[in-house]
Amino acid sequence: MQLGSIARLWKRESRTYEGNLFVASAEGRGRDVVFVHGLGASPQCWEQAAELVGPGVRCHFIHIRGFAGEAPSADHIQGDFLKPFADELAVYLRLHTKGGAAVVGHSMGGIASLILARDHPGVVRRLMVVDVPAFFSVLINPFASNGAMASFAEATRRRFVENDQAMFESQLRAAAQKLATHPIAVERIIHWGITSDRQMTADVMAEVMTTDLRPDLARIACPVEVLYAWDRAGAATRAGLEQIYASTYSGLANRRLLRIDNARHYIMFDQPEVFYHAVRDWLAH
Repeated sequence: MQLGSIARLWKRESRTYEGNLFVASAEGRGRDVVFVHGLGASPQCWEQAAELVGPGVRCHFIHIRGFAGEAPSADHIQGDFLKPFADELAVYLRLHTKGGAAVVGHSMGGIASLILARDHPGVVRRLMVVDVPAFFSVLINPFASNGAMASFAEATRRRFVENDQAMFESQLRAAAQKLATHPIAVERIIHWGITSDRQMTADVMAEVMTTDLRPDLARIACPVEVLYAWDRAGAATRAGLEQIYASTYSGLANRRLLRIDNARHYIMFDQPEVFYHAVRDWLAH
């Protein structure tokens, strides 16, 4: 696996947008493809995009405030991030893209991108959701509901905030080892988590756990590609994971599901060639 550097893309003077909830940078010329990272993560997770997506593409990299070294927005409200973020992203797309953008969202970024496509159909031409069901908490309990998950999500949020630093870093390391296979990638994920605002991360994590988009999927008109990872070391069987994704996205009229094997949550790190081949194929149709 190659892990290059996004430093040439992410110089402050190259930023195209300084917003309330995120900043953005762009690279290349051509059709607009917007990449949205996940919880407690960094746009560096997309570092091979400009190289592997191919020519004729303008890649937009979103960096959410509060994550991976960006100070959180002063306007952040607990339990009310995903919808305002999607609304601000729609403003960015109207200002900086033409004719509707292709949007790629990983994990929490995928949930936010579904909300974007639901509420702002004119700015999203096509959507790729990477490794997250339409209701995240079915990965915890297949019979979960947002109401039933509320107390569990709040308890998880409080523990995340209240743990001392040693416990926090120990649990972060244990979690990161389940998210990617390559040791360098694991260390980078840990670094992003440590340099993210802990309160912000905890609040958004709890919000994701109680956000069920399954009833809203029929409102999304654009084509949606859902990529998800399966690894033998994971908790789910291949058949079980297929059922989870098929079920949670059944409400999408225009959908395609694609499983990528031998990869964990950060598919773009574990299987970059396979992942970006899927992105190129998605853009071509």
